[in-house]
Amino acid sequence: MAPSITDPRYAHAEGFTTVAFGRGGDFICTGGSDSLVRVFYSSKAERDQEAITLEQHSDNVLTLSVSRSKIISGDEEGTVFCFDVSTSALAESGKLSVEPSGTVLRSVLPARDISISSSERQAAIATDDENVTVVSLLDMGLLHTLTGHRGSVNSVSYSPDSAYLASTGCNGTVRVWDMREDEPSCISVMHKMAYVCEPGNSMDQSKARWSPDGRFVAVPCSDHTIKLVERGTWQASAALGGRHTKKISHVTWSPNSRYMASVGLDGQVVVWDVAARTAILSHATAGALCQIDWNPCGNMLAFTDGAGAMYIWDDVIPSDQGHAPPYERQSDVVHETVASHDDNDMDSAPIGGLFDDGDGADGGEMDSDGADDDIDDGEALDDFVVDDDGGGYAERQAPRWMASDAPAHAFQPGSTPWVSGRRYLAFNMVGSVVAVAQDSYNSIDITFHDKSLHRDVHFSDSFRFALAALTESGCLFATTTKALANDHALRSADDAESVLSFRAFASWSASADWMFKLPLKEHPRCIAASSHGAAAVTSLGMLRLFTCGGVQRHIESLPGRVVTCVARGDLLLVVLEALGSVKSNMGARRLEYEYVLMTMDGQTRVARGCCPVGPGAEIVWAGFSEEGHPATCDSKGMLRVLHRYWAASDACWVPVLDTRRLAFERGNHETFWPVALSASQFIVAT
Repeated sequence: MAPSITDPRYAHAEGFTTVAFGRGGDFICTGGSDSLVRVFYSSKAERDQEAITLEQHSDNVLTLSVSRSKIISGDEEGTVFCFDVSTSALAESGKLSVEPSGTVLRSVLPARDISISSSERQAAIATDDENVTVVSLLDMGLLHTLTGHRGSVNSVSYSPDSAYLASTGCNGTVRVWDMREDEPSCISVMHKMAYVCEPGNSMDQSKARWSPDGRFVAVPCSDHTIKLVERGTWQASAALGGRHTKKISHVTWSPNSRYMASVGLDGQVVVWDVAARTAILSHATAGALCQIDWNPCGNMLAFTDGAGAMYIWDDVIPSDQGHAPPYERQSDVVHETVASHDDNDMDSAPIGGLFDDGDGADGGEMDSDGADDDIDDGEALDDFVVDDDGGGYAERQAPRWMASDAPAHAFQPGSTPWVSGRRYLAFNMVGSVVAVAQDSYNSIDITFHDKSLHRDVHFSDSFRFALAALTESGCLFATTTKALANDHALRSADDAESVLSFRAFASWSASADWMFKLPLKEHPRCIAASSHGAAAVTSLGMLRLFTCGGVQRHIESLPGRVVTCVARGDLLLVVLEALGSVKSNMGARRLEYEYVLMTMDGQTRVARGCCPVGPGAEIVWAGFSEEGHPATCDSKGMLRVLHRYWAASDACWVPVLDTRRLAFERGNHETFWPVALSASQFIVAT
């Protein structure tokens, strides 16, 4: 078919516009000066559909990088966001799903370029400082800071096997880094090879890119040529030139590395035959061009200009003129794929298996109806006939005690029911989290007791979070069902997908924002967070543990009797109803409890055993003392602390304060709401 270029599609406002294909070639991402990221379908039949618009950025979007399951975008404010792309949704319904999954980096300087490693475990980020930042995409933590450039870095590119990273600076220096060691090292420096440019102007910068076969790095140079730096020798072995008359701003390779395409400030798109070192096609536009990308699976280009427009060039390489195709057809490579599929492929495969919550991960649909029902039909009918007028027609019966088979009611420490459209989601020594009901959303106010620690936070909550756990480094939120939250004022549907969302207060990536979607029919019962990670106990009896960056690192099954969970530092306290708990036909409950104290990675049980309460009492609060001792308070007002918890066999619960007796001695009948515990004080609200 003859090459054809679409009319301009104005995806963004006027200004620098970035573009990148999805790794499957089925969609195109763009980012622009309107602070938006847009996702378009690439096929001719679907490309006219309305784009998916991502509005997380608050400044000009300057760079995009796309892998098999992620879109990472960076802006002029220095914020780098990560989005998860659902390919399963695409395959099943023809609709692409793109959801925010967290903040990768918050820099004080603009993010200029991003490159994702082939394993999707790391991302290299170039900002307007002299360093390259390498961040883990597993927990959003800082892995490496590559130092050596003497000026702003404007380009980064991983080799296809992620063994090497090429970076260019605004002073024209190209550096190659060996990423295979625990501490990456610079193995080659090429001075004054790339364009020299002033920091701060994206239109004036150029990008170097690795070839898909890993043999060359293409570097746009100051003489308006593209030099091919050969892997291993790290010398320029060839150059493509003679067509561009102004600075080359961006280059891209065809999937099989036979061809290259470049765009420049002269408004030209040039397609090169790399082996022949000649230009075979070109297209001129009226204005300067920003970026270009080649469909990784097809014969298609997408490029953008400074007016915010995107163009798609279909059937770029004309096969009817004797040119080889730009990609390997499936029938040509199937035998190579089988032959080359060895153990090394596991290093670049996406994380999956045990912790994969995608469709089909468990081999079948799990039924959680039993975990969601808080109403016991038999209990409700036992006292259906009530002698409420003293007529004597209902005989007074002695309670019949029986084992309780109803799920335990879980609670979140520091939370309250709705009162006049307001409720506390959390209250502790760090501060408070208050939800205020609005017409179509809730507003969240996070207030800190120590104003020097953080500024107060206010945001609109479209998820209608029902649970929260507040720490000094951030706040973990969760949605759940009305029944599990014991809050029938919630307006979320019981069959809706539940999410965990962490909002970080710190500015560095070690405490980045993240979001985790639970499988359908699985909902949080209680959550906990600390400086070492986060935890959620769900309606399916799952305990899910996460790193500070939102990576699920442990999952295990617990009995469906969990009452609450709290965390401090590296310790997680889980309180459960014991098997000895019974209920009567009159609705009374006689409860016994047990506890499990473990590390936040789930690998060590520090202590476990009985968790005592007074006769007829229930646990109403759990937490940690300021010194790190687990503590509980029951409905009779007795405060207990777990003594010698570090010596499991010697651990015991010590009663330290009887608040009801204290109130009686003071001659009042105050009701205490526990907040926190220190060595000498029990902080409560009355």
